[in-house]
Amino acid sequence: MKNLALQGEVCHVIPLSSSGSGTGRIVAVIRNTTSADVTTYADHVLDINVGGDDIAPDQRSKRPPVVFVVTSQGKVLALDENDQMVWIVDLEKVVLDSNEENDEEISSDASLLDNQWFYAGSFMQEVSPDDLDDNDGIGMDLNAQAGLHLTCLSHAGHVVSVSTDLTTSIAMEGGASCEEGSECIGSFENGLECGGWSPDGEILALVTFADEEEQEEGSDAKIPILMTMNTQYEILSEIHLEPCVAGERTVEENDSTHPNAISMCWRPDSSSLAVSTMDSCVNNKPLRRVRTFSTTLQLISLSKEEDGSGRNVPNLLSIAPTWAPAGCSHYVGVIQSSRPLTLKSAKSRQVSMQVAFMEPNGLRHRECKIHNTCVAKEEKEEITGVSFNLEGDLLSVTSMVTSLTDNSIAPYGKLQLYHRSNYHWYLKTELRYDDHSVQSSSALVSRAIFSPEDPYKLTIALRRQNSGDDILEWREYCFRWDSSNVYSHYQQSTALAMSVDGKKLNFTPLDKAMVPPPMCAGFVELPAPVVGITSRPSFYHDSPSQEGERKIEFLITMSNGKIALLQSGGKVKSANTMVHGFSPPSLAATIDLETVTCLVGERETASLQATCLRDLTIIDADGDSYTAVALYSPQASQNQHHNFDNLVEMKISWRDSQSEQVDVDVTITELLQLESRALRIVNWEDTAYAPGARGSALIELNDGMLLEYNQGGAIEACEAGPILEACPSIAGIFDAHSNEISATAPIADGEACHDVHSKRLVVGLSSRYRLYCGERLLSSASSSFEVSLSHRFITHVTIGSRPHLHFLPIESLRDFDPFTESDNHAVLDGYEPRLVERGARLVSIFPSMPSLVLQMPRGNLEGISPRGLVLPYVMTKIQNGEIQEAFDIMRRQRVDLNLIVDLNPSNFLSCVADQLICQIEKIDNINLFISSLIDVDSTFKYPVPSWIRQGIPGATNTYGDDSKVNVVCGKMRELMLTAESDSVTSSGNAVEKGHFLLPILSTFAKESPPKLEEALSLIKNSASSSKAKQSKGKSLLISDYVQSSIQYLAFLSDYELIFNTALGMYDFDLAKAVARHSQMDPKVYLPMLKRLRELPISLACFDVDVKLKRFESALRHLVASNSYNETDEEIANHKSKCMAFIEEHSLHKLGLELFQEDADFYRAIMVSLGERMLGERKSEEALTIFLLADPKCLEGGKRAARECGDWKTYFACCAEDNETLSTDQVTNLAEIISSKFGNMKDQSDAFASAARILQDYCQDVGYAVDMLISGHLWSEGRRVAHLRNRPDLVKKCVDASVTYVQTCIDDLVDRASTFEKTIARYAEVIELRRNAIKEAEEAGAEIHDDSASMFSMASTVSNTSLSSSASGRSMGSVGSVGTVASVSTVISVGATSTFSFTGDVDNMKHKSKFNKIGRDKKKKQKKPRNSRRRKPGGEEELAELVATLTHSCPDEYYVAVISSTLTFLLQSGKRSMAEQLLDSYTSIEAVVLKLQTERLDKDRKKQEETERSTRMEGGIYQFVQHPCEKDIDKIRCKPLPETVTKVLSFVL
Repeated sequence: MKNLALQGEVCHVIPLSSSGSGTGRIVAVIRNTTSADVTTYADHVLDINVGGDDIAPDQRSKRPPVVFVVTSQGKVLALDENDQMVWIVDLEKVVLDSNEENDEEISSDASLLDNQWFYAGSFMQEVSPDDLDDNDGIGMDLNAQAGLHLTCLSHAGHVVSVSTDLTTSIAMEGGASCEEGSECIGSFENGLECGGWSPDGEILALVTFADEEEQEEGSDAKIPILMTMNTQYEILSEIHLEPCVAGERTVEENDSTHPNAISMCWRPDSSSLAVSTMDSCVNNKPLRRVRTFSTTLQLISLSKEEDGSGRNVPNLLSIAPTWAPAGCSHYVGVIQSSRPLTLKSAKSRQVSMQVAFMEPNGLRHRECKIHNTCVAKEEKEEITGVSFNLEGDLLSVTSMVTSLTDNSIAPYGKLQLYHRSNYHWYLKTELRYDDHSVQSSSALVSRAIFSPEDPYKLTIALRRQNSGDDILEWREYCFRWDSSNVYSHYQQSTALAMSVDGKKLNFTPLDKAMVPPPMCAGFVELPAPVVGITSRPSFYHDSPSQEGERKIEFLITMSNGKIALLQSGGKVKSANTMVHGFSPPSLAATIDLETVTCLVGERETASLQATCLRDLTIIDADGDSYTAVALYSPQASQNQHHNFDNLVEMKISWRDSQSEQVDVDVTITELLQLESRALRIVNWEDTAYAPGARGSALIELNDGMLLEYNQGGAIEACEAGPILEACPSIAGIFDAHSNEISATAPIADGEACHDVHSKRLVVGLSSRYRLYCGERLLSSASSSFEVSLSHRFITHVTIGSRPHLHFLPIESLRDFDPFTESDNHAVLDGYEPRLVERGARLVSIFPSMPSLVLQMPRGNLEGISPRGLVLPYVMTKIQNGEIQEAFDIMRRQRVDLNLIVDLNPSNFLSCVADQLICQIEKIDNINLFISSLIDVDSTFKYPVPSWIRQGIPGATNTYGDDSKVNVVCGKMRELMLTAESDSVTSSGNAVEKGHFLLPILSTFAKESPPKLEEALSLIKNSASSSKAKQSKGKSLLISDYVQSSIQYLAFLSDYELIFNTALGMYDFDLAKAVARHSQMDPKVYLPMLKRLRELPISLACFDVDVKLKRFESALRHLVASNSYNETDEEIANHKSKCMAFIEEHSLHKLGLELFQEDADFYRAIMVSLGERMLGERKSEEALTIFLLADPKCLEGGKRAARECGDWKTYFACCAEDNETLSTDQVTNLAEIISSKFGNMKDQSDAFASAARILQDYCQDVGYAVDMLISGHLWSEGRRVAHLRNRPDLVKKCVDASVTYVQTCIDDLVDRASTFEKTIARYAEVIELRRNAIKEAEEAGAEIHDDSASMFSMASTVSNTSLSSSASGRSMGSVGSVGTVASVSTVISVGATSTFSFTGDVDNMKHKSKFNKIGRDKKKKQKKPRNSRRRKPGGEEELAELVATLTHSCPDEYYVAVISSTLTFLLQSGKRSMAEQLLDSYTSIEAVVLKLQTERLDKDRKKQEETERSTRMEGGIYQFVQHPCEKDIDKIRCKPLPETVTKVLSFVL
């Protein structure tokens, strides 16, 4: 679908002196590697005598040459960047000087061929000029001279090398003769037929002839010799070819090639070459064949047919072959005619031609048919050259056209460019150099050369005769690819794709039929090949055209210099169509610009032709006229230098006539000269929406500068600013702030067309595939882009290993501020990018559908509906209330239907829900919508674009405390029930009762929890509807209508659940109707239903509730069934049954509520509740329940008090129950209470309680003091001892405190050592866990276990983990009281074990029915492994480390015990022991503080270093922290109380 367009043209003209002998035709135009861009050159005309002697030194340019022009008469012209002459070298003079030095004579034949210089090529010498000796003189030495060298070849056999650097140096120094920088390498006696350098400039290939002595006697055939040379002109290889028929050369120069000429070409990678010769005897007749040779001249292949017969390829012509690059499979292209050509037939009639392609193995493979675009029977075309460009996607064919009817008409040259796509060769453009109005103005194409650096730059050398004086002229062209030409305003299509193929302009309506190329839906054939397509844009305030109305919609530029007008509509329908309902445009008229009316610039536009126009653009239109602008390069003339382009504005008007043709008038209204050369002129994309875009166009200059042209000749700078790089493909938006939906309203007459608040937005794609938006780079590699205003996107396809289709919102680009902190990557990624095939190009985006068309690299078309277009499209439709269309697209494209609700929940509940019910007529679609509802906001999955979000209010609590599904289902059900009750919807559509039955059932089933009872009630009520036809003698519940409703409800839920629901409604007829179509066994449910019908209602309901596990309802019905009991025994049995049911299902609360009038049974339920709580180990609650019963249950209360350790309540219950406890019982109780496990404080409280019991109820003071000592209550023990006057017990308390100090000091030392070891391992493990968390976040996973743990092999510290355990306590030994132990365990990594088979080898054989080995033996069962091995560095180890660190630091109560111990020791006179305890605690406090500070400082420095290195590498640093780190970082030893520290500061 892509078309080729001319981007720039530069003309170079050199007029020759009339007195000189001329310079012939141009053989080569060689550009230096340091030359500037082609499009920056000006058109120059040199008024110099090239045919005479060298120019004077003072007339030479002092700037270095950038272009070297070689002519067929041996002139080498060096030109600077402004086409000023630097120097001229006469090759003939170089040959004469060389022969005079060698005392050789020039043969007469050589003098006749002095104008036959046929080749000039360049290569680079590798030796640096710095290595030259200053005493070497000016003479040329190929072994020493470096730089660019030109090798020129002559048919006379001369080989001349020109050193451009040396010659330039001579010219700059004012040397007399520039020929001193050239040297004649040698001359071949038998002349040269062809030759050329390899593309890498390493090997020179030449073809000459052997001496006559080597030829066969009596034969005119000559023996060609093929040889290769290196850059030192040393012969590398030489072979003799087959005898061939050689052509005789004459003095007269002719652009056509002799039929018997020998030609050659190199492979682009310089690995081989192809030679085309006319072999003299092939099957006893001459035949041209093509041979390929390696660089060592080993024969590789010979041209043959591909059918395997071994036949030679016939009718090959002498035109030099061309070798395609790798992109075209390295084919060799050779011109082939359809029939044998003779000298007579070649001049009298036209013969079909084609470019036949030879594979590297010589087999012919396909062809490119050359379009004959000449006038039939009046002109004849003769091919003169063929060549591929660098990429291999363009094939140029040059030809010479002569007249067959009028000899006075001068021949002219022509160039055609072909492109292959989908195995078809398209003629994409044609350049003609004819002017039949002036005979001498026609020019012949002497050579066409593609640039070796830019595949789309082409140099064409022309030979023109002008009033008897020859001139040298060459033109440099630059082409571009337009990814597609799609017209969106055609009467019968909104996406009309156009493709150029010579005279045919193919049309395909992509929205009607995606016809794969090279086929098309229709075409129109024009008088000449198409070179440019201009379509009429849709303008603001345009009146809509009527169906079938004639309308001029296209301006087509043709190669013959005329413009064709194509029309749609009209009476005549084209037969060139293959799609029903589509008719391609037809030819309405042709315009010859020679007859235009010039209001301005009549002299400048005198020679204006359509072929000179570029980028013809329609900027305004009305019913019978167009206003168009175009660019053209002014023709070079003598003594004028043009470094600019002209812009011409013309008005094209037409008048209807009786025939299908129309009368056309063209008037040039404006002619402007631009500042420099223009690169592109285009329409604004929003001409249909922005009033100011009408009559305006966007111009881009070669330097990226942007201009705005307004009708009437006004040009101003564009506010979008320059683009950073020249972009051949651009698109502009006149007003990026406008909304195309609201902008279609007509404006009032006289309103200003320019919006001062509008903002321009320009997007361009450079030749290097970089996509820009003004001065901002959007993508570094994109193949194509498209601006879609209807979808509000700029869409482009990226290039790379993973190409994507990106959708960049226009609003995001318009409002983007590089100085803000917005996410740049999110803007560049766009909205919902999509992967595409590599090499795909964007063809078109349908304006009225969320679809687009891509062209694959093979040429086929693919239509897709990407999410980036579908989602905004359906969101817009939902906002506009077009629910039916949005629903259909969402269903086809599998878009979550929740988006209809989540886009604007409040709007959905207010109006969209009603619109959905009114617009969607198919009930199944409403059911589909309801069934797809989920309690998840789909806008998180489908982001809402900014331009759609603007009309949506902010987030509010739309659903209240309920869920989205329940609220939506309730709203939908309400609307549908209202419509059924009113028999009409809000839109006026009549509905019957029961029309929305299935959607209403869907709403009941979809809610959470499902409202199946309401659904079944609705089905039962609908049984009375007219749709439910009752059979005679049968229930309505078994009618087809009701049964189908039940089946649908079962589809949404489950038959068993629905049956249970119907059973729970105690409607056994409905349950039977539900069970009819289920998988339930009638032998099961029919007897069950029968039994339930026979039971009393309360008992039947009780059985149903028990079956459905509705135990509270079952208890109520069981209690209600008491009315059926009459005797006391029945009543007692009923209460026993109720108590058993209450205890079985834990229904005590409901039982107390139901039996609160029955005091005895109420107390029994209370006692049962207490027993249940006591069994559940809820002793405190059980104690309260037992004592709450009336009367109290003291036995249960005593058991509960003993369980919960409430000794005070226990003794109170014993007193109320008049129970006396013995001393042994009390002592036992005290010991049980003191054995309570827990933390240090809980144990201390338990010892205090036990001491109080022993004191109050046993008067055992000694045992009580032992209990207080065990609880570290030294002061209390001393008080009790003094109270009872027991000095021995006082001494015991003091001795116990001293013993505790020794144990405490050892414990504090162990804790400090454990903390030091553990904190070191913690630092390693926490680093591993941070890395694991970071890796998990990057991978999008979560870490909650040891599966992501890692083992640090770099750590030199052993992997240790510390766990705490409580030491046992002995009541008899005072020294063991209060001991705090810390235990450490070491994890060791086991050695790697090896595995090997042992025992008899037969035991390892395969067991089968033929092998009974091992069958009688019992297999050893593996013992289950109860423990899971812990992974080093995992979460489990980290948890153990955290626990150990927390335990190693004394807690608050431990510090309180130490403080009380210090006070007691000082009060008891144990000052030394208090000092030792204080030193121990101060030591561990300092150790913990030091280790924590060092670890935190080290970790902080490491994080800073990591952040610095990450930022230096250009990364983004993000600190990761484990949840446990904050708690560990806060670990410090608690300080001693201030009262203690003050006292200790005085006494210690």
